[in-house]
Amino acid sequence: MKVSAISFLNFVSPVKSVNNNNVYSNRIKLEEKQDTFEKSNIYNAISFTGVNGKGQVKQRGMLFHISSLPATRSYCGQFLDPETDKFIDFLQRSHQTHWIMNPLFAIGEDLCPYNASGRFSKNIYLVNLNELTKNEYGKLLKPSELPDDVTAPSFTLDMLKTQKEPRFEKAYQRFLKLDSTHPLKEEYNDFVDKNGKLWLDTYAVYNGISSIYGDNWRKWPDKYINLPEKAQNEDIQLDKLLEKTLSKDFNKNETNEIMNKVDLFKFEQFLFEKQFNEFKKGLNDKGINLILDLAIGVNPNGVDVWANKDMFLLDENYNPTKVSGCPPEAAYPRTQVWGHALYDYDSPKFWDYQEASIRKLINEGDLRLDHFVGYINRAEIPTEYTTDDGRILQGDKIFAPKLQGGMGEDFFEPEWITRIDQKRNAYGENMFELFMRVAKEEGKNPEDCYILEDFGPLAETEAYKEFKDKYGEDFISQRIPIAMGIGENIKKSQDINNISNPQKIKEQKNIAILTGNHDLPPLKEYVDLLLDNKPKIIMEHNPSKVEYGYNSPALFREFCKNELKLTKKEMQDHDLVMKELMKWHYTRKNVKQVQTTLQDALGIYYRPNIPGYWNGMEDKYLMKTTPEAMLSYWSRVMPKGFLDRNNKSGINPGYKEFADNFVKMMDELYPATDKK
Repeated sequence: MKVSAISFLNFVSPVKSVNNNNVYSNRIKLEEKQDTFEKSNIYNAISFTGVNGKGQVKQRGMLFHISSLPATRSYCGQFLDPETDKFIDFLQRSHQTHWIMNPLFAIGEDLCPYNASGRFSKNIYLVNLNELTKNEYGKLLKPSELPDDVTAPSFTLDMLKTQKEPRFEKAYQRFLKLDSTHPLKEEYNDFVDKNGKLWLDTYAVYNGISSIYGDNWRKWPDKYINLPEKAQNEDIQLDKLLEKTLSKDFNKNETNEIMNKVDLFKFEQFLFEKQFNEFKKGLNDKGINLILDLAIGVNPNGVDVWANKDMFLLDENYNPTKVSGCPPEAAYPRTQVWGHALYDYDSPKFWDYQEASIRKLINEGDLRLDHFVGYINRAEIPTEYTTDDGRILQGDKIFAPKLQGGMGEDFFEPEWITRIDQKRNAYGENMFELFMRVAKEEGKNPEDCYILEDFGPLAETEAYKEFKDKYGEDFISQRIPIAMGIGENIKKSQDINNISNPQKIKEQKNIAILTGNHDLPPLKEYVDLLLDNKPKIIMEHNPSKVEYGYNSPALFREFCKNELKLTKKEMQDHDLVMKELMKWHYTRKNVKQVQTTLQDALGIYYRPNIPGYWNGMEDKYLMKTTPEAMLSYWSRVMPKGFLDRNNKSGINPGYKEFADNFVKMMDELYPATDKK
């Protein structure tokens, strides 16, 4: 794979013009690679059977984003922090084999890790400043220069910037003064050599320009909008061209200051990778692996789109013509508009970008592919829509209530769903074959390291069925039995065909069953609603009173009777139902993984987000009015020591009793599991 002088973001495609001869030649090369795989131990490895000889599920993971942990001298959770170590100890004590995280990509104002600027740059606010006082880091900071040890129930991006960025800058200035032979300098140089052309140079230049003109690159002066293309055409390094361009607009001191920021941005990413690698090693040493998350798209204002305009569906002004989203579904009966720029699958550059990003991420941990049905049938939501009466609606106004002139919150045209699973790269691979090849080249079995979020409104299409028939056992598929498997007003035969139905799960191979995820109500809330005969949650902030969810109390009680073996009297005890429901998940003998969330393990009302809502308190009407419920959204953190003490009320709750109960349950289920 050839890389241009600029970055991965401006790949020179291995096949510049796709013709039959080139495709044939590259297919031969690919077949030779596959022949090598077939002769290797990796290719012939015995597939993971899911359970051990005692019928215990071997892979058990817990989902909780590290940023929501408490931390020392940080508003958000961070690597190598005592509070993070406590959570890891909890994972180990509760026999978990995986820590499942949301994406770690660099964040924007909405603090949403699924709305990243790009696929390579990471969230620098997870870097632990306390570590920079150590000899290993050349004592880049003095203890007296660290921020105050103050926490907050919520935080903003500005708060994070104020807390950490001036200290990154101070540390960088001292880093420059370190002797060239200092180990930290050598590590940094290796990091830049490895990542510079791939993505780091472009990321740093983009952020350097953003520091002057803001982070919406379409509003920059034209000379900066088109800088990547000019650098490629002139075969010049992007940072060199930036410096040359800046010198025409700014004096020498101002130019030097901006270029120093460019280098600072590289240094910050280096700190992330160094601490991440140490964090991951410590996790692995305790027998716990990492599952990371790949968001389905990237922010149209971000670095990836700026540097790869011909890789996305954009108009002549570089605005997206179509964006990502999802049609209405039972669990969320609105059209979701996520707003990511859509990839152009006919662009050879896209396939190189896809491969490079997957290759890097798969080396950081196993990989959950968010909204995987989008790799099969994609929702292409237009940014402009013309009504039958000739009105032109744009953006959010398309989905405004009809009384406000929009088409309605559940409006969705069938033709917006497009089939992309048959798109192929220059090697003749479709997306699934690319995923499998990359995993094998990196020494992994695809059936062990890719977890697909393939439940959803598009999951029963013909294209999806074809995917399952051909590749289904090559990937781990997620199922949520309670949230998506028990339907209301659904004929029994149809209900059984639901891929998340508890009965249907028994027939499926290579699956992970979930108690919940980051954007569903907690399992405890489902139990309360279903046992109290209140199957629907009304979204009070929605003028049209759209109903949320289609879970049936009657069918859930049948499930409790037949699957959990509970009596009517026992069903009155919601805590008992929760415990038996959790045990049910961990004793499914045919599944590969059981995934739970921290909130479900503790049995509390906690919900990081609602799909499509990243800002404000718009989902507050769905939250329980309890102290636990006040710890929501991406920015919210659990209080310090929340696993070490009991204080279930007030603004500083503790959940030691709940944590100990979960550990006790897991000890009973997995008595033979060694704890390192």
